[in-house]
Amino acid sequence: MNPLNADAVKHAAQTRLLGQVVRYWESVDSTNAALVRLVAEGALEGTVVMADAQTAGRGRIGKLWVSPPGVNLHLSVLLKPSLSLPETRLYTLIGSLAIADAVESHGVKAQVKWPNDVLVNDKKIGGILAEVQTHDGRINSLIMGIGVNLNIDRPGMNQLYGEAAAGATSLREAIGRIVDRNAFAARVLESLEQRHFDFLAHGKAPLLKEWRSRSFLGRRVTVREEDVHVEGIAMTLDEEGCLVVNLDDGSTVRVREGEVSPL
Repeated sequence: MNPLNADAVKHAAQTRLLGQVVRYWESVDSTNAALVRLVAEGALEGTVVMADAQTAGRGRIGKLWVSPPGVNLHLSVLLKPSLSLPETRLYTLIGSLAIADAVESHGVKAQVKWPNDVLVNDKKIGGILAEVQTHDGRINSLIMGIGVNLNIDRPGMNQLYGEAAAGATSLREAIGRIVDRNAFAARVLESLEQRHFDFLAHGKAPLLKEWRSRSFLGRRVTVREEDVHVEGIAMTLDEEGCLVVNLDDGSTVRVREGEVSPL
């Protein structure tokens, strides 16, 4: 048994902002939704919400994020940056790199997949859902929801995910041992905080350069965006964080909201 513990995460995380306040629930609808409620009550920037299980965990495009109790990491972080809406969209990239950092601290090579997934051995190990709240046209809060498969085993994935289990993995499966969820959460917070401060200080150029170097660019992908389904080569990430794909007919598309999968 590897229980999540708010005090353990606070003490382990070497941070100045993130995790000074950590709230833990055994089960919530989703950690993002719980943090939205705390924002309405005046939650401080850097507040972290963790839950052992989510009953209505969410991914991008309204997808369900399966969140069984006792094995994985489900947390959300509150930021209040003075940024434009296009700039806040880049925090999905920041979050995916922070997850990749924590995974790689266990000796496993991780790769980021546009826009919000982290892969190990071409299988999804985690992802991020960044959501912005605005008030009078200004950014009121940026909530970053993070989900990582840590200790779920292969039979558990097969049971929960069905056919989709073939495209999923966990850190336990990758390294062959149980992972300390509190220590992993602390590592995510440390990396996320450093990347947040780096972005505020240096802008998007270093972020985009690193993301490109750790991504699946150069590979053949399939793109699904609304009713469009095309294939091509993922070429680069543009300055707005959109994926640029060269199609087989020689044309180029910029993908902003769709779903991209390597072939």
